[in-house]
Amino acid sequence: MHEFSLERKAEQIHYGKTKGYFEEVLSSYNNGNYRSAVVMLWSVAICDIVYKLQSLVDLYDDAAAKEILNEVSGIQEKDYKTSSWELKLLDEAHEKTYLLDSYEYENLRYLQKQRHLSAHPVLNSERELHSPNKETARSLLRNTLEGLLVKPPFYTQRVMTELLEDLSENSAILNSQEKVKRYIESRYLSRTKPAVEVRMFRTLWKLVFKLEDDSCEKNRRVNLNALKVLSNRNPDFILREVDGDKDYYGNVASSGNPLSFLVYYISENTSVYSLLSEDARMKIDHCIKTDDVGKTMGWFVKESLLQHGEDVKAWVIGEDHPDFTNRQFDALLNLSDSDEWQELFCSIVIGYYTSSLSYSQADKRFQVAIPKYIALFGRNELISLDENIENNSQCWARNRAEEDYEVIMGRITEVFGQDFDFENTPRFKKRVVGNK
Repeated sequence: MHEFSLERKAEQIHYGKTKGYFEEVLSSYNNGNYRSAVVMLWSVAICDIVYKLQSLVDLYDDAAAKEILNEVSGIQEKDYKTSSWELKLLDEAHEKTYLLDSYEYENLRYLQKQRHLSAHPVLNSERELHSPNKETARSLLRNTLEGLLVKPPFYTQRVMTELLEDLSENSAILNSQEKVKRYIESRYLSRTKPAVEVRMFRTLWKLVFKLEDDSCEKNRRVNLNALKVLSNRNPDFILREVDGDKDYYGNVASSGNPLSFLVYYISENTSVYSLLSEDARMKIDHCIKTDDVGKTMGWFVKESLLQHGEDVKAWVIGEDHPDFTNRQFDALLNLSDSDEWQELFCSIVIGYYTSSLSYSQADKRFQVAIPKYIALFGRNELISLDENIENNSQCWARNRAEEDYEVIMGRITEVFGQDFDFENTPRFKKRVVGNK
């Protein structure tokens, strides 16, 4: 392990201007001028806080940062000789932003006291000026570097409004979780602390899983993706948060899209389910029994994922005759990447298409269930698809079958070559190879 180096750490200072000022501090320290180093260090720390707040204003129009800077500017305008604005700046940055936690704040308050003693003619009993020793000076330099100077300008407590407006305005381009992840990590999460992320998570939870106004409905999916990003960044921290406030996180909608989205979220974050209150779990269980999304994604209350897959298959080919979307099938497929689940998923999409009740329904269901997933089909799945098509005239006799089945035939050729046996499926054979 390398010994801590002030010089190496100073290379990580966020702002070039601050880095230049800190070189003067280091020069005084290395020359044994500890009193001068501490006096200059306080000035560098105050300047750095101003730079960070101004950066938040310039880049993001951060309201809290703007308010703090206006307040200290007002103090300076009234009395340009006073230094009271310096402590005001420090206190406000601690109280209204996440730039400084309590430990870092107290370290800077201690630096201010040492600076006061070093900068003023405060004499000890021997009529000597106060001067911090080397160890104290080094500790102050290190704490200020690590607690302030090397950090980027963290967002203030009012970041949530900015985030929600940003997600809403850009929801059209932020149309996947990966895009949301890249966007908010670059623009927001690189400048936040865990405490801020928890506040974000709490707010998004309510917007996605509780509220049902027009704005929430419009932004529910992009907000859900942001919520999932936060969950994945620090899952243990989020689980402790949910477990520690069951009343808040159990206060979810009783039906509709918010509850459907909650089931979808829990399907990927299953540990959350057991942490919720009993009344919330009752709502979720009811959704899984009665709602299409719940039936599709509610595997976490079943004996196993494979049992859930069998339940979905029975539902798809049963009397309910549900309509699926590609998004629904994608979510179902993504529940697992095992070979067993892939085989069962293929069986589900086969059942979905080949249980069609009309030509028009078969046209629609084919496009949803087969072309996108045909590459997953192996020998057994292709044989099953062939046989099930043969047994339903709504599939093989429709006008678009010959064109549609080129997709199937292409996969059959990839897997079987010329050795596929059409003996028991003459109708299907006619649609894919004609009278050859």
